[in-house]
Amino acid sequence: MYEPSPYLLWARRYYGTVPYDMAASGMPTASREMLGMPASIENPRAWDELRAAIAAYNDVPLGESIAALGTSHALWLAYAALLSPGDELLLENPFYEPMALKARAQGVNVVHFDRLASDGYALDVARIAKAMTTKTRVVAITNLHNPTGVRASDDSLRELAAMCAKRKATLLVDEVYAPFDGLVDAGGVFRKSARKLAPNIVAVSSLTKCFGLGLERIGWVLGPPSVIERASQAVTLTAGMLPLSHANLAVHAFSRIGTLADRARKVLAGKRELVEAWVASRPDLAWSAPEEGLFALVTTSRRGDITPAIEAGIASHGVLVTAGAFFGVPNGFRISWSLPVEKLEEALTRLDAVLPSTSKGPAPKAKAKVKSATATQKAAKKQSAATPRSKRPQG
Repeated sequence: MYEPSPYLLWARRYYGTVPYDMAASGMPTASREMLGMPASIENPRAWDELRAAIAAYNDVPLGESIAALGTSHALWLAYAALLSPGDELLLENPFYEPMALKARAQGVNVVHFDRLASDGYALDVARIAKAMTTKTRVVAITNLHNPTGVRASDDSLRELAAMCAKRKATLLVDEVYAPFDGLVDAGGVFRKSARKLAPNIVAVSSLTKCFGLGLERIGWVLGPPSVIERASQAVTLTAGMLPLSHANLAVHAFSRIGTLADRARKVLAGKRELVEAWVASRPDLAWSAPEEGLFALVTTSRRGDITPAIEAGIASHGVLVTAGAFFGVPNGFRISWSLPVEKLEEALTRLDAVLPSTSKGPAPKAKAKVKSATATQKAAKKQSAATPRSKRPQG
C-alpha cells in the first residue's frame, strides 16, 4: 500500500502560495510563450522521436533510455525494474522522503547509510559497504544530493558502483539536479550522466528542476537494455503507453533546451553568494556549502524540530523554507535561491525575523535522524484533504 507522504502533503499545502518562497527547489515555471507549442500533438512518430531525443540529450545509446512522466515516475519505473518484494534498498540519509515510500510500497525493505556533515555530506564508500547485506539489491542516492546540494564526484560514483557490482547490486542515481550549473553544451547535450560511468548504474531524471518544465512531466530512465526492457513492461502493464500529446510536447521541449538553459543560467547568477553571505552573518547557522545548484541545507543551533517556527513565519512574515524534518534533519531547513535578487534579499531579511539568531555559536553537526515523522508532519496528513494543490511542481 502507498503511504501518504508527509513531505509532499506539506509541500502542496504551502509551495507557490507564499510571497517569499525559498522552498521551491527548481527553476521557476517556464512560460508557454518561452516554451512554445509543437506544430502538432498528433504526430505518431513522436514516441520514437522522444526516446531518441532523451538518448541524444544524455549522450547514451538509444537502447539505454525510456521516457517517463517526470522523475517521480522514472524512479517508480526503476524500482519496478530492479527490485522485488523482500529485497533491500540502501538509501542515503539525509534523504528525499518519496524515495523511501515508493520502495516500501513495492514490498522492499528500506535501510539507510549516513552522509555526514562532518564529511561535507560526501559519499563514504566504506561506510556504505558496511551497511549492505546479502539482500541489498540497490543503493540509491541523489546527485546533486537532496537536501544539501552537494555533488558526488565521478570518481566517487565509479568507486561506489564498483563496490556495488562486487555485491551484485545496482547503483541508482536520481540526477534531476545534476546538470546544474553547466546544464548543457552548445549542442544542447548533457554530457555528465552517471549512467555513462559504469555498467551497473541506472539514472533517473527529467527536465523539471533545471529547466522549469515540471508541469510537462518530461522524464526518463537510463540503464542497461535489460533494465529498460523491464521498465517498458511496467509502463505497458500500468498505463498501456504514455500519451501521444505528451511525447509531441516533450520532443518540442528538447528542441528548445538551449533557450531554457540560458534562462536558467540567468536565474542562478550571483544568488548562491547572497545566501552564503547571509549564513556567514549568522554564527548560529551552518550550511552544506554546495558549489553548484539551487539549494542547500542549513542547520541551526536550536534543539528540537523547528518546523513549527517555519510554519509560523509563513503567516507572520510571508516567507517559506523547507522544514529539515522532512529530510531527517529537524533542526535545519533546505533553502533555495530561485527568487529574483531583490525578493531574495528581502526573503533573507524576513527569515532573520522568523528564526532570530540564538547567539549560541555554530550550529552542531548533528547526524540526521531517519525517523522524521513529527507531530507537524502527521498533522499535515490530516489537513491535506481540505487544502488545494499548489500549481508549482514539488520536490
